[in-house]
Amino acid sequence: MDSRAGRQLPVDVEWGGLSFYTPSMIGHEDWRRPWHAFCAAVVLVALVVSSCNSVLAPMIPSVSAPSEDEETKISREFRREAKKIFKFPNNPEVERYVDRIGRRILAATGPLSFDYRFFVIEDDQLNAFSVPGGSIYVYTGLIERAKSTDELAGVLGHEITHAKNHHMARSSGPDAISILSLLAMVALAKSGSGVQAAGMVGQAVAATRQLAFSRQLEMEADTLGTRYMAAAGYDPKGTISFLKTLDQERALNPIDVPAYILSHPITQERVANADLVVKSLGVTQIRPDDPDALKKVQIIIKMDRPTRDQVVTEYEKLVQRNPQDPDLLYLLGYTEQLQGQLPQARKNYEKSLQLKSENPGLQRDLGRLYAEIGDFTAARNAFDRALALEPNEPLTYLYLGEMLEKSGDLRSAAGAYLNAQNLAPLWDRPPNRLGMVYGKLDRPGDGYYYLGRSFALQDEDDKAINNFDRAIKIIGANSPRGQLIQEELNTLKNRKK
Repeated sequence: MDSRAGRQLPVDVEWGGLSFYTPSMIGHEDWRRPWHAFCAAVVLVALVVSSCNSVLAPMIPSVSAPSEDEETKISREFRREAKKIFKFPNNPEVERYVDRIGRRILAATGPLSFDYRFFVIEDDQLNAFSVPGGSIYVYTGLIERAKSTDELAGVLGHEITHAKNHHMARSSGPDAISILSLLAMVALAKSGSGVQAAGMVGQAVAATRQLAFSRQLEMEADTLGTRYMAAAGYDPKGTISFLKTLDQERALNPIDVPAYILSHPITQERVANADLVVKSLGVTQIRPDDPDALKKVQIIIKMDRPTRDQVVTEYEKLVQRNPQDPDLLYLLGYTEQLQGQLPQARKNYEKSLQLKSENPGLQRDLGRLYAEIGDFTAARNAFDRALALEPNEPLTYLYLGEMLEKSGDLRSAAGAYLNAQNLAPLWDRPPNRLGMVYGKLDRPGDGYYYLGRSFALQDEDDKAINNFDRAIKIIGANSPRGQLIQEELNTLKNRKK
């Protein structure tokens, strides 16, 4: 405890890649216990959001650093509130792309203190941030401007290090109220209008120009993040490349500085340090990722805009210049499929396949196209080829399940969804589809159980508890399966206390 009780000291609070100072009330005994006010966080958010006449930040207490269990609670509560504010692309391809990179890096970091979750925010800002407890968010604006998957891996390695090494707590000791009330400030800025919204954004930008992670923590995140991504098989030079890209953006747009630069200041010292880290690694074993994966996600982002026709035109011109390039043919077919131009997409997919058959992503998308036109035999063959090339990709099993469900083979669809769930246990889509399929198979107990799991992964605890209760009533509380579900139910109820 600070001996200067009663004095207001600044607390450095980072949220959304942004850092803010808020007053602390060290002398107030009620706020001296660590994370004691967590349950009041959501109430405070509601009050701040409803108080649209004020743009003043609430008085935030300074508290000690959180335990790992408390960080998990903060992460979960933040996710709940973030869903009310931000828009998330409803696209499994985008979800899996970022999650796949993050999981690969996590596998190289050693033991994990909590379950990491990766999310994409639909926003043009060049930004990314991590929340205590392992929730990591990347903006579509950053994905769109990345030149390679290695660059994005560098960003995720950096943010993973911030969460893994408890940098936010080490920097300032923020609490749940600080994080969530800051989210409320963003809500005001988004929902307000005119001068009020501009004032909120102005305050945030002014604060972040002064406050960010310490130089030591930024360098640590760069160093360890680069080592983690290299150990995962990504090219560590991606870190340097991305830092240089950010530095160039700052030089070209000194007024409209990207949010990521504000909260993670890009200095020549950081670039030089990253270069030294890469050199110290020596020769690294790089496992090339699917070169089309980033471009496909960037296409999805662009195709969600009114200018989507320009994306198709762009790839048509590229193919005209390089008519025998299998990757360009594939990407042109992908844009056409997203446009609903299925005959053209099929033609370009099959031409690409003749030139380059061992492409699991192409086989998967070809399977989806065949399913769309009702050729389920061809679709199944394409999915089987994709799985032969890449047997552990849950996205392929998810799409295979959708095709089998559409064709009426519900039991096989359930098997495909179960494989997807086992390969990606923190992904909410497979259990959601399982719940629906088991309902169609007249197995309501299993249906309610898997819907409950899906809701739990979405942090919808009340809906999850309701579905688990229904499942237990049907399956039987004393059955072995019912007892296992009861354990999950008890865990959910305990975390609500």
